[in-house]
Amino acid sequence: MKTKFRTAGVLLAVMASAPAFAGADEDAVKAADARLNALILQRDTEGARAMYADDFVLTTSSGKVKHKTDMVNEVAAPDVRMSVNQTSNIEVRVHGDTAVLTADLAQKGEYQGKSFDVVLDVTDTWIRVDGKWLLLAGHASKRPQ
Repeated sequence: MKTKFRTAGVLLAVMASAPAFAGADEDAVKAADARLNALILQRDTEGARAMYADDFVLTTSSGKVKHKTDMVNEVAAPDVRMSVNQTSNIEVRVHGDTAVLTADLAQKGEYQGKSFDVVLDVTDTWIRVDGKWLLLAGHASKRPQ
């Protein structure tokens, strides 16, 4: 009888702590997203490269598909200068070692000498590999003006 109560107590303790783990994972994904945004602003190609999964893919609002190499090359591209690259209104859903982040992404800067100031709706899929969150896939849609 004591064993049944002990087992029930352990199960209740595990179930009660599950939301805490979920919250920690959500916070970790938000932190990874913020770190990648900062690395892009700092034009840190090596730091950014480490944040993308090797088979990363992004679909832009124009339908263009970009891969990890494209993204890393853009971080250091001389014709791109960003002053703002920040997500807001972030929501994260975690399922095991996969997380989906939805957010508004504000970007401001210059591209080929022309100023831009946009807000994109983004959906990013992050995966946990060896305890580290990596960006696997993304979709960005430019909001109509």
